[in-house]
Amino acid sequence: MVREFKKTGVATALTGALLAAASMSSHATVQLSAPGDVVLVPYVTCDLSNSVNTLVGLITVYKDRLGLATGNPSDPYWPAPAGLAGLTPSDLTASPTPPATSRSSTTRTLHWYFYNSRSEHKLDGIIPVTDNDFVRFDWCTTIKTLGAQDLSGVDGYMIFLDNDVDRSASVPVPSFALYGHSYRIQGQWETQAFIPVLSSPVYSFVGTTRVPNVVKRGGYPAFNRLVSGTDYTSQSSGLQRDIYMRYFLDNVTEPKLAVGNAMVFWFNTNQDTLRAAVPGETYDSEQNYLASFSVALKNELNILVSTPAKPAFPGMLHQETETYGSKFTVVNTGIVRFGIPEVQSAYPFTSSGVAFNLLGLAPDGDETKTQLQTEMATEGEDYLFQ
Repeated sequence: MVREFKKTGVATALTGALLAAASMSSHATVQLSAPGDVVLVPYVTCDLSNSVNTLVGLITVYKDRLGLATGNPSDPYWPAPAGLAGLTPSDLTASPTPPATSRSSTTRTLHWYFYNSRSEHKLDGIIPVTDNDFVRFDWCTTIKTLGAQDLSGVDGYMIFLDNDVDRSASVPVPSFALYGHSYRIQGQWETQAFIPVLSSPVYSFVGTTRVPNVVKRGGYPAFNRLVSGTDYTSQSSGLQRDIYMRYFLDNVTEPKLAVGNAMVFWFNTNQDTLRAAVPGETYDSEQNYLASFSVALKNELNILVSTPAKPAFPGMLHQETETYGSKFTVVNTGIVRFGIPEVQSAYPFTSSGVAFNLLGLAPDGDETKTQLQTEMATEGEDYLFQ
C-alpha cells in the first residue's frame, strides 16, 4: 500500500528540505543537553584494521548542587532531569547544597557498559569521577587496554551511569547526573561524525504512577523506556509511526561524491516478531513514489548500509530533472519512509528509540578522504496500517 506523504502540486529538489517537508507535524525528538541519570550512546564501533573509532565525552554533575537532594536518608536523590521525570520545582523541596566532598576528592564512580546489537553485554568498566568532571572515553583504546580486541569490528551501543546501580539488585536513583556528546572518527581524524547522545531519568511519573525507565536485565542496566527519543507506543493496536531518512548515492555525475549511507535504528528492545518485516517506501528528490519493500529491524541496534553499487532498497537508483529552480539533473537522491510498528501500552515510550543516518561523502570520488555527515531522522504521525 502506498502512503504518499505529500499531495501538493509544488515539489522541491532541495534534498536538504525533504525531511522537513515529509509531514506537517514531523519532528525529530532528541534531547541532547539536559543532565540525566543514565546516558545512551546508541551506536559505538571500533575497527582497528580500518582506523574507525568512537569517542565519548561526558560531564558529571553531583545532584547535591542541582537541587535534586530529597533530604530523605533512605531515598536521598530525585531523578534527573527533573522535567522528564514529571517533577515540578515544588517537588524539589530540599535546598541545593555544595557537594559533600571537594572538587579534587574522588568519591563517586561512573560505570560504562558495552552491548552488541542484540542487547548482549560484552564488556564494562568503571571510571572514578568528581563533581563537574569531564570524562574522555576512547573506545578503541579501551578495548586494546583491556585485551578485548575481539570486539574490534563489533557494532554495539553503550550505557553510562552511576556505579551504585551496578551494586544493587534494583535500580537506585543515582547520586550524580551526566550529559555529553559522542563522535565517530575515521582514519587520522579525516572525518568526525556526530553520534546522538540521549539521557533519561531512572523513573518518571505517568499521572500518579511511578514508571521505571531503567531496569536490570540479566544483571545489567537496560532501558525500559527512552523518554528523550522517539515514542513507538500507542494505546491502540495495529498502529505504525512513520520515520523518514534521506539517502544520497550519487556516484555517477561529477563530482562523484557518494560512498554510502548507514541508516541506524536503535530501539529499547529486540522485537523478532513485531519488526520482522517493517514496511518501507522509496521516493525520489521530487518526492515521487518509486518502490515498496519490507526490511527486518529485529535487533535493538540495526544498521542498514547502502552503497551506489549495492543499494539496500529498490528504487534508490534513479535520476530526474528538477521541476523548479535551476533544472539540475538529480541522481540517486531522495528519502526512505519506514512504517515502524507500535507497541500497545498504557505507558508512553514503552517502545522507544532513536534513528539517524550517516552519509558517506568522498570529495572527487576519492574514498581515501571519505567524510561522514550525520542527519537525524524525521518522525511523522502514527496511523492505522491497513
